[in-house]
Amino acid sequence: MKAIYHADLRDALANEDYWLQAGGRRYPLIAHTDETRAMAKASNARLTATPDECLTHYTRDVVDLPANCVVRVHIKHTLRTRPQAKSQVGLGNVAIHVPPPQALSGAHATAETAFHTTIDYPSTAKALIFHHPDLINADPALTATIYNYMDNDQAISDQFQTLALEMRQMGAPGEESGWATLVPFTPPKSAGKGCDGHTTYYISQPTEQIVISAGAVATALMKATKNDMTLKNKKWTLQPGTSVQDCATEEQTMRLAVRIDLDQADDWQATLGSTGTAYGLQTSIQVLDSARRQLRLTMSNTYVRYLGAYIRFFDAKGNAISVADWKIDNPDMTYNALRGLNIDYDDLRWLGYIGPVNNVMAVPILSDPGVLQVTLTFPEDAVSAAIYGSGLGTGSDAWPKSPIVGGVMTGCVNLAVPAFMLGFATAMQACKPLYHFVNGLMSDAKFLSAVIGGGLAYYGTQFGTSAANKQMNWHAFSSLAKVLFDPAATKLLAWIEAEMVGEELVDEIPFAGWIIAAINVVTGIAQIAETIVEVATSPWNIANSISTSITTTVKVHPDPRHQAFPQPPAGSKASLKVKVIYQNQLRATVIATVPVPTSTPPILAAVFPNNTLGGQVKFEADYYIDTWLAGKATTGVVNNDEADASDIEMFLVQYPVPLSEKSVYEHSALLTYQNATYVWQSTGKAPTATITDANTSSDGNAISIWSGLTLSQRYGAVGTAWKAAGMGITSLSSGLGGQLFAMQNTNIPGTPMDDLQFPAYGLDAQTLLVYDPYPPKFLMQDGNWILGPDGHPLPDPNDQPLGEYYVDPRKANNDPLKDGGFHLRKVTLSSPTPFDMGNNLLSYGRFQLQPDSIALHPSGFVIAVSTQPAKIQIGQLVPAGAADADVPMARIHAGLARTVDRPGLLFHPVAVSCAYDGTVLVLEDTKSFDDQGVVLARVQAFDLNGNPVSRFFDGGGLPTSFLNLSTTGDNTYLDICAIGDQHMTYLYILYYAGDGSQVSDYHMAIYQYGTSAPTTNPLVTTDGLAAARLAVDMWHTLYALNYAMVTDGQGKPAGPKNATTGPNGRTVPSISEWLPPVPQ
Repeated sequence: MKAIYHADLRDALANEDYWLQAGGRRYPLIAHTDETRAMAKASNARLTATPDECLTHYTRDVVDLPANCVVRVHIKHTLRTRPQAKSQVGLGNVAIHVPPPQALSGAHATAETAFHTTIDYPSTAKALIFHHPDLINADPALTATIYNYMDNDQAISDQFQTLALEMRQMGAPGEESGWATLVPFTPPKSAGKGCDGHTTYYISQPTEQIVISAGAVATALMKATKNDMTLKNKKWTLQPGTSVQDCATEEQTMRLAVRIDLDQADDWQATLGSTGTAYGLQTSIQVLDSARRQLRLTMSNTYVRYLGAYIRFFDAKGNAISVADWKIDNPDMTYNALRGLNIDYDDLRWLGYIGPVNNVMAVPILSDPGVLQVTLTFPEDAVSAAIYGSGLGTGSDAWPKSPIVGGVMTGCVNLAVPAFMLGFATAMQACKPLYHFVNGLMSDAKFLSAVIGGGLAYYGTQFGTSAANKQMNWHAFSSLAKVLFDPAATKLLAWIEAEMVGEELVDEIPFAGWIIAAINVVTGIAQIAETIVEVATSPWNIANSISTSITTTVKVHPDPRHQAFPQPPAGSKASLKVKVIYQNQLRATVIATVPVPTSTPPILAAVFPNNTLGGQVKFEADYYIDTWLAGKATTGVVNNDEADASDIEMFLVQYPVPLSEKSVYEHSALLTYQNATYVWQSTGKAPTATITDANTSSDGNAISIWSGLTLSQRYGAVGTAWKAAGMGITSLSSGLGGQLFAMQNTNIPGTPMDDLQFPAYGLDAQTLLVYDPYPPKFLMQDGNWILGPDGHPLPDPNDQPLGEYYVDPRKANNDPLKDGGFHLRKVTLSSPTPFDMGNNLLSYGRFQLQPDSIALHPSGFVIAVSTQPAKIQIGQLVPAGAADADVPMARIHAGLARTVDRPGLLFHPVAVSCAYDGTVLVLEDTKSFDDQGVVLARVQAFDLNGNPVSRFFDGGGLPTSFLNLSTTGDNTYLDICAIGDQHMTYLYILYYAGDGSQVSDYHMAIYQYGTSAPTTNPLVTTDGLAAARLAVDMWHTLYALNYAMVTDGQGKPAGPKNATTGPNGRTVPSISEWLPPVPQ
């Protein structure tokens, strides 16, 4: 097609020649006259709105450009008047040529019908951001969609204009000034066509100021494109999550004397930890020779990046094994050549590299992933192994050398080469031929030394040491493209040149690092928190595991107080679901379903034929009558080895009957302050305060924020967090009083009030309490509970609790790459211990963003949602605690949604809860922060990888990750609590209608979900439950954080007093207990 470019050269250097560089040709830029400018505007509507002063030059000769391919064009100029310049040619503005749809039909085939467009600072700003791998492509239709947001989304367009203005004000690129720095580069003579070994060229590197300034518009654009369903599987992908995995087991009934003994001569078994896709990497295994413990490992990569593959073996005690001489069974020249670069460790061995998914200029062809397939044999003492796909990433990196091969090859082949090829005048086809060509070079020692070794020279310090939270130095990485001009890399450069015409190679040198520069724009701390990127936010080492597996038999006994399993009524069926929950591993829970025969046996058994050894595991058994959870048993955490996990004995605890549409809750008890102590008072009258009673006064008994409510079933305690004045404490940071955040622990009704805790100081920023909400395991002997002095079953000392914590915000503004963030501090409930708020405390978890709601996951993770950026944060608890800087930052997932049918993104998350099977459930309120004003309240389900999980059913009965609540916008949703698991979960959802000023505005609805769609949702609604937060135990007792202050039992506010409390004593919000009606 034919095009004419109009340029804005108001800042052009005097007495220098300017031209447009496009497709290997120069097109001189000549000055507009009033006549030529008027003629151009008269015949081209696209130019009408452009001010005359912005149209200074144009290409008198029509520019030949492809009609079916996106290419980059740019302005260059002489430097005759700049004798100090190290190159003879300077760099001006840039633009992306996006062929209009009519170009393919020949609409712009002649000079008379040429397509008129502009090249200026706005086009340069857009071109820079377009180079990001999540945006760049050569397809005209896809690019038109992306540019439509740039040009026609008012907010995004305005931000680009602001960025362009800043570029203009900083000036044209130069060696010592300008919006981009021109870095001199002299390619060797043997580097390729057009390189004589003496001529110096410039590489354009955007300045740090522009990188920072571009973050806002890049963030907005990424949010828009990641919500655009037309770009799915082209510029973003969705990985379905798995929180629960069914175990196919045969129906078995067993008597007490029956035992399954494993034949030690049975074939060796190996099982993969996860068969799903994580960060674009999927793994599978096949046992080839059980006697030799040999298997075939296949790793498939669906992201546009290279990965190095590694394996680490472990013995039966979980210790890593040093196997310095170990190698794969089928090494080739490439394997041996790369091993020669010393890229592995004695206990972390090299497997090979995985190429990228086939793609056309970063648009993936998902059916053609990059694949590594190797044969390997387990060492003699190894019972399990960790496998890793290693490359560019972020977060914790214990092995500094592991990302080198994947990182350098990604930088050269996936980031630097496409930066050249975007300037081609011919359309680039699928990248598979390039990857095949590179595969052939990977056994060339000189090539590896030049590319891998050269890459290390440019960012060797990047991987020099291990760290808990390491950030990729993208700015330094942007110079990696120079490696392509090394004489040893001539063959790769020749392949690139074969795809080009004329002198295009040297023409495109200035943009060799632009893709990496664009990544740098959206991988700063602030931008990662606001955008949804893929490769750049993967872990350095994407982990999976291979474990020796055994057959585990779980024998379940009835409740020892009953001696028989619950009997189903006529027309109902009983079933037993036994779960294996792997601890501190991103693995799905495995469930075995055991049908219960009519003549119920004294023992029910579930068989898990492929339980993978290693780590720790928890077994749970749920006994159902239809969908009613009639009993439950749990082992606590045990070592997942043959001695401890082959045969498991469990005893049910039987439950009351389930909730129904008649289960309207009633107020039963209220926390009061009487006779100088906190006590629970039995009363059917609930407090009447509402959200409109919030009081931000700095003195008196004024409560302004009700932050959270948490429950410990293990210790029979509830914890509350709020902000108020008049609490009799001062700020831990400033020593001042006024409105401060505080927290308190209180025992539940029916237990002694001996664990009451209140802090000695207040916090200036929001804090939350989060307790282990899951029921404990108790000791048994001879089939009976072992009862303690209080008549309650004694907790099993082998049952490992998740712990109790408060959120410490004091280091929120510190450097997150050091000790910054929101830290979890230990709370002790096992004895009357005050909240520890001193300095140099251990951290048990860390978040980058402020948690607005927080929950503990049964696998040993902590999950938070942050409302404003619409993010989920998932981090692994550090059981023993560690110094703040040594605790890995929780990984950030999700992001702001702009369309209602895009799973995995959020509109306005306000609360999070975890079902007992590990499904993460996020409550989204009706008020979206997005300026489009989407109104949709819903619950969305996720797994531990932050992927959406289809746990609900839509109106057509199809699985979906959404449970829609309201689209009217009349309700404000406050909190959620999940009780149950895959078979049946109740979701307690608290909300108010209107402005929430009346008690009648408040409601608590119980929704349900399970293995099939419920007949009605919600199941039942309790009206008049005026509270800010809720928590529910497994017996369906509900606790509510009230808007009213604790009273003296007669309705008058009351609390402990000192000289600085409010007039009615310490300002503490009250708590209510609500119960469902007793079944009739």
